[in-house]
Amino acid sequence: MSPISSPSVAAPRQISFDDLGTPLNEVTFCIIDFETTGTSCDHDTITEIGAVKVHAGAEVARFQTLVNPGRLIPPQVTVLTGIAQAMVTTAPRIEAVLPTLLEFIADSVLVAHNARFDMSFLQAALRRSGRDELTNPVIDTVPLSRRLF
Repeated sequence: MSPISSPSVAAPRQISFDDLGTPLNEVTFCIIDFETTGTSCDHDTITEIGAVKVHAGAEVARFQTLVNPGRLIPPQVTVLTGIAQAMVTTAPRIEAVLPTLLEFIADSVLVAHNARFDMSFLQAALRRSGRDELTNPVIDTVPLSRRLF
């Protein structure tokens, strides 16, 4: 199984590095990670977004923000993530963050550890805000790490 897939959460389409059609040193990657209020993209929401853009092996930009989930953060999630309710009270809502995040991502190849999880939350947030889902290629580092370790 290839570590690159489309962002479709239900049934990712597996593609290879060759399918990118560009030498890897010319590809811009955007490594993303989300913290959330739980594990269900249908019932839980994003509390933090972190992203790093890499081109030709060098970091070119960073994006980080807390997100007000519009609901209470369960205590067990605070223990796991370190994100407390008081930290997100004045943070922007996801609807306000999405335009900047989408501009940051642009046409990058997305990279995430357990990409299905992160992409499900991002796609759900886009749908809820009336935006189109992303179609960027996605690399999931879980299969890569399983091959290495």
